Amino acid sequence: MNMTYIKKLILAAAVLLPAVAYQSCKQSQLEDLSLPPKQPNAVTGEGIVLSDVEKGNDIVSVPFSVTLEKVAAEAFEIGITLNNDTVTGLINSGALPNAMLMPAQALELPNVINISYGTNTGRGVAKIRRYVLERNFGKTLAFALRLAKPGKGNRIASGKSNILVVMNTTQLLKPEELHYLSLPGSNGTYNISYKNNYTVGLSGITIPLTISLSNQASTAFTVAVKENRDTVARLIAEGKLPADVILLKPEEYILDTIARVGTGLNTGVARLQIPWPVFDANIVANKKFAFAVSLQNPTNHVLHPVNSRIIIVVDPNVNLDNNSYITGNGTGLKAEYFTDNQLLNAEGKTPKTVRIDAEISFSGDDWPRGAGLSLDNFSSKWTGEFLAPVRGEYIFYQTRWDDGSRLYVNGVALVDDFTTRWDLPTRTGKIVLERGKRYKIEAHHRENVGGQQAYLEFEVPAAGISKRLVPKSQLFPAP
Repeated sequence: MNMTYIKKLILAAAVLLPAVAYQSCKQSQLEDLSLPPKQPNAVTGEGIVLSDVEKGNDIVSVPFSVTLEKVAAEAFEIGITLNNDTVTGLINSGALPNAMLMPAQALELPNVINISYGTNTGRGVAKIRRYVLERNFGKTLAFALRLAKPGKGNRIASGKSNILVVMNTTQLLKPEELHYLSLPGSNGTYNISYKNNYTVGLSGITIPLTISLSNQASTAFTVAVKENRDTVARLIAEGKLPADVILLKPEEYILDTIARVGTGLNTGVARLQIPWPVFDANIVANKKFAFAVSLQNPTNHVLHPVNSRIIIVVDPNVNLDNNSYITGNGTGLKAEYFTDNQLLNAEGKTPKTVRIDAEISFSGDDWPRGAGLSLDNFSSKWTGEFLAPVRGEYIFYQTRWDDGSRLYVNGVALVDDFTTRWDLPTRTGKIVLERGKRYKIEAHHRENVGGQQAYLEFEVPAAGISKRLVPKSQLFPAP
C-alpha cells in the first residue's frame, strides 16, 4: 500500500470521528429531556342497561360501566366496593319507594375495573344469585357500587363515584320463568291408598315424596323437609280432616329431613317410612294416618307458594300389601268333649267336659283321661276363630287324626271324613285367607276304639310358612 493512499484513509477517519462524536452528544441530550407531566383523567360511574343483563339458571349477570373524560394515556385499574349505606339512606328517605336492599350474600363483585390504554370506557359485571331475585319476585331490589382509588394518578369525577343499580324483578323475570320447588299431590293433599304412591319392603312401606323443580335444572342443591304436627292436630280439631284420621307418634315413622337434587336434575326425593307393625296395631281401629309436610330453606331456587306444603293421608288398606307374619294373642279354642258318644251332640247330647285347649295336639291315653273320658267311644269338638298370620293359600291338615275328622274354616268344609278310619293322607283342604283377619274355625274328632290322636296343622307355601301346628297365638275360643 503506498503512502499516499494511507494518508487519504487516515484523513477520512479524522473527518468521520468528529461527526460520530457530535451525533452521540446530540443523542445524549435528547434522552435527558423530561416528558411533559400527565394530566389526571376523570372517571365517571355509569348505570346499567337492562337489555344487557344475562339470565342464567343460577346467576344473573348485570354489566355496569365507567367513562373517562378522555382516552386513557395508559392502562390502569379502578377499585370497586359495595355501598349499602347509600342505598339504605335512599330507601329510608323515600327516594327509592317500594325498593329493598339487595342482600350482600346475593352479590359477587369484581374487585377492580380494568381500563385499557387508548380507551375511554371500562366495564365490570355484578353477578347476582338468581334465586334471590326469584324469591323477591314482584319487588324492586337495589344496590350501589362505589368507585375508589383509580390508579396511575387518575381521579373520580366529582359527585360521580357511585353506580346505583335498581332492578324491578317483574321487568327482569316472567312468572313462568321462576324455578319453583313443589311437592306431589292435588289441592294440597297427597293420598296414599292400596297400590298407589308407595313402595313395599320387608319391614314396611316407603312413601317417596318427589320434589319437583320447574324450568331448566341447574347445579345441585338441598332443601329441608319439615313435618308440622301441630297443623295436623289443628285440622283434626277443626274438622277439616276426616274423622277417621289420627296423628301417629314421632317414634312410629321416619321422615327424611333433607332432600338433595343433583346437578342437572329436576327432581329429588324425601322418604316417609312407616313400619308394618304400625299398620298391624291399627287393624282394629282401622284409622287413616295424616302428616303435614312442607319444604323449607332451599339452598337454591324458590318454594312454590302453595305446592310446597301438603297433607299426606295414608289409608289403612295399604296394609293389604303387608305379608309379614302376624303373631296374635290368642288363648286357644273352646273344646267340648262327649263321652260314650262318637257323634258329638247328636240327639241332644251335652258335653261332659268343656274347656279351653291351647292347641289341637293330642295323642295317647292321657288325653281322654285328662278330659274325664273313657279311652274309647268318645268325640270332641273345637270352635273359635283363627287369625290368619299371612295372606295366601292355606293348606290345613288332619292327616294325624285317629279316627274320624271334620274341619270347617270360614264356613267351608275343608275335610269331611267323620268315619272310623284314621291317619289318612287325603285329609287336607285348601283355602285362601287374608292376612290379619279372624275366621271362624271348627274341628271335629271321633274316637272308635284303640289308639287316638288329633293334630291340627297348616302351611302357606307361597309365604314361606312350612307345615306346622296351628299355634295358640292364632286361636281364639268361641264364647
